This record gives sequence, structure tokens and C-alpha cells, in this order.
Amino acid sequence: MTARVLVVDDEPSLRQALERALRSFGYQTAAAADPESALLLLAENRFDAVLLDLRLKHAMGDAFYLAIVHEWPYLRHRVVLMSGDPWSMQEGWPPELLACPVLAKPFTLEGLAALMARIVAPDIRKHHGGA
Repeated sequence: MTARVLVVDDEPSLRQALERALRSFGYQTAAAADPESALLLLAENRFDAVLLDLRLKHAMGDAFYLAIVHEWPYLRHRVVLMSGDPWSMQEGWPPELLACPVLAKPFTLEGLAALMARIVAPDIRKHHGGA
């Protein structure tokens, strides 16, 4: 079974580049430019992982992460936070945010592939009868 990844980023060129890269790694993708669209996609589809920009125009990514995992708890360790300056935003974060994987911009395609493989590997093993 192919893993599904939701990309949430308000920058169109980055969102499209991430979708292309993820598809080239073998993932199915969907994308949203804002939290409202992302919530609709999450309500209608099951995703194995979410790539979430921390600095969205209409919402802070950290607050949006908390909304996501409140509604879909299975995504708790499957949301990757993306930021150009992730460490400055960690001050005062609750423990569940500190436990999130962070993809620091700029990142390499190899780094993205390796991180996504770690995030979705448990689901893929489960679907194929592994541990």
C-alpha cells in the first residue's frame, strides 16, 4: 500500500516542488495552501503523514498542529514541521510539539526522503505484515 502525504504550505512553488518530490519517492500526495483546505482534506481522506509549514499566512503552524492531532490523534508522530528557523520557535512549545520531527529549510531531497521513510515506515511494515 502506498503511503499518502498531505503537504500544507502557503508558498505555491514550494508546495508544488514538495508534491513532485514526494511522488518521485513513491508517495501519493495532496496539498493545501491554508488550514481550512487542509482540514477538509484530512476529514475526507486518511493520510500517513503531514508536511506542515510553521509559518502559514492565516495561522501559526504550531497551533494548527495541535488542532490536527486533537482531531486525528493517529497523526501525533506523523506531522513533520517545516521552517526556515525552527529552533527559535521551540521556546515555550508544549512537549508534543517538541517531539515532532522538524525539517529545516533549506533541505535536500535526500534529507526529505530519509525523514519521510522514517515517518511512514511503521505503517508500511504493518500493511505488509511486518513488525
